Amino acid sequence: MLRRFLAISALFGAVFSIAGCGCRSSATNPVFSIPAGRVVLSNIAYDTVGGRPLFLDAYLPASQLGQDPWVQFPTDPRPTLLYFHGGGWSEGDRISRSLLLLPYLEKGWCVVTADYRLLGPTNLLDCIRDCRAALRWVYGQAGKYPFDTARIVVSGESAGAHLALMTGLTADDPQFAVDSVPSGRPLRVAAVINWFGISDVEKAVRFWNSDAYTRQIVGSSPSAAGLLKLASPVQHVRPGSPPVLSVHGELDVNVPISQSEALHTALDRHGVRNELIRIPEKKHGNFSAEEFAQAFERIWQFVR
Repeated sequence: MLRRFLAISALFGAVFSIAGCGCRSSATNPVFSIPAGRVVLSNIAYDTVGGRPLFLDAYLPASQLGQDPWVQFPTDPRPTLLYFHGGGWSEGDRISRSLLLLPYLEKGWCVVTADYRLLGPTNLLDCIRDCRAALRWVYGQAGKYPFDTARIVVSGESAGAHLALMTGLTADDPQFAVDSVPSGRPLRVAAVINWFGISDVEKAVRFWNSDAYTRQIVGSSPSAAGLLKLASPVQHVRPGSPPVLSVHGELDVNVPISQSEALHTALDRHGVRNELIRIPEKKHGNFSAEEFAQAFERIWQFVR
């Protein structure tokens, strides 16, 4: 509880810090629409694996009523972001990336951010499977919450971006199938926003050159090479794949920009709409406010 309180305090502290910059009055600053017109539904169990629940949080547009039933969701469906945190697939959680959700909340989107099993007791394929299950939850709850299933965008940073890519690019791959929602609709997304993610896991593990880490990624799989190939987004690009926009620092030494370059070469080869935003002289996500602003302007144009 303390960690969640501190995380939420940091989130709204950042909101009001921005709001208090003196640039606009409280009557016109759109930042104030976030606490006034949004609610957070936390600790929702979206799946259970081996008796262990997996949780997500949903940030939803809603009217504050001031009395029971307290909130009212809009009747029109809204664009929906499904976000996965980074951390090398081995650390981190959905709360730690809360500040990265603010631009979507200010735009009036629904936002869902989900945890997934981390490496150690599981392997990389199970991480992917959990993220696909989170997408299934969004589809299954579209009648209850204002999720527009025709406008679902998946995103994440670093390892989370890899999982977002795999979630979006494996919609029709039976190897990553999860139980369908009652309608039986395929779990497809409208676009993927890739923040400096891994697209070729085979090349990434060679670059990282850590046998211990590779064993974590592969787990008990009898075929390490087969798993690394299967878990690589570049292997799943097809004609008709969802559009992909990537943001990557040109000096990234954790996930080299060649990872995004290879992905966009594959997307071009298959005629998939895509864009690669290169951030000069920046490393693994250390972008300035201006660089984030420029990237998001391109994102809004890409997903409109």
